[in-house]
Amino acid sequence: MKLALCSAALAILLLTGCSVQPRVTPEVVDWQGHSRLVSQLHQWQLQGKLGFKSANQGGSANLRWSQNQQQYQLSLTGPLGAGSATLIGNSTMAQLRQDNQLYTGLPDQLAIQLTGVPIPVDALSWWARGLPSPHKSESYNLVTTANGTAASFTQAGWQLAFSRYSLTPEGTLPRKIIGQHGGHSFKLVISRWSFPDN
Repeated sequence: MKLALCSAALAILLLTGCSVQPRVTPEVVDWQGHSRLVSQLHQWQLQGKLGFKSANQGGSANLRWSQNQQQYQLSLTGPLGAGSATLIGNSTMAQLRQDNQLYTGLPDQLAIQLTGVPIPVDALSWWARGLPSPHKSESYNLVTTANGTAASFTQAGWQLAFSRYSLTPEGTLPRKIIGQHGGHSFKLVISRWSFPDN
């Protein structure tokens, strides 16, 4: 009788133990871990729309951006006067093809020529990923989300805000970036991220 009672008690304990699910603690993602992961992404493509505005000029264009290490190609189509422009270069030198004309110069100078806004092209390749550029002055006023991504920070005189993050095969990346610098502003809305190696 005692043996039967012990066996029944043991069976109840085992069943109870099997029915209780362990509590799973969600993984906490911090800014350091997120930024370290995304900063290793050196080859990517994005599609979206770039809007820009200055005191004298404003507009928008469809954007296709291909980045491979330090090399980039930005193709803009839409209401840009001639309708299209291509900027190819790296952090120190670039070529702009527009109106069947070819211009060579510093990337930021060509960006001003194209949009009227002093958008730092090399820094924008980092800002598009939601990261401060390591090639510009130190960023400050960093505000992060609960997922460890940047909600906003200030760098090189630009106040930047990031939203609409989505999970990609290469990490969590923003789909909307807004920049404000005095009377200048830009908005980059990304419709698609892609990665040639995947």
